[in-house]
Amino acid sequence: MISWRRLAWSCLLLAPLSASGCIKSIQRSTLTLEQHSLRMQLHVDKDGSIPLSEQPPLTGRVDVRGIFKAEGIPLTSSRSVQGMIYYGRLYLVGEGFRSLWEITPTPGTSVAHYRPFPLAEGQNTPGRGLRLSRYGSARSACLRIDRDDGAPLFLTSRGALAHDCP
Repeated sequence: MISWRRLAWSCLLLAPLSASGCIKSIQRSTLTLEQHSLRMQLHVDKDGSIPLSEQPPLTGRVDVRGIFKAEGIPLTSSRSVQGMIYYGRLYLVGEGFRSLWEITPTPGTSVAHYRPFPLAEGQNTPGRGLRLSRYGSARSACLRIDRDDGAPLFLTSRGALAHDCP
């Protein structure tokens, strides 16, 4: 008959050996992804919505009334804005905008969060000739904002506006 003491010592000695076989480094599977951006002119209806169906293969609508209200731009007539889908987010600028707007969809819902990136430092003047483009290499890409009334700005991969693309 095996004594409890001998059984306890056997378990203590075997535990590290059996545990070492269970411990494996957990590796995440990764893929290389170089996303190409989609820039488009978007028509804003009088009700403040953008029908995405005008830009195949996109479908749906985006309600941008909150953005126009924050910009102080009335929706009395149809307008056009420039949009760019960049790493899963929609960015918008338009004539007279003071900010670049980031629209981030919430997965599995019909809701999106939005936030501004002010384009003029310490000034409350609307931008003119705002244009969006992708800038930089595949390893270090930025969203470039060109404007008629100033040097280009860059939205970095860290979500900050800068005067250059790192």
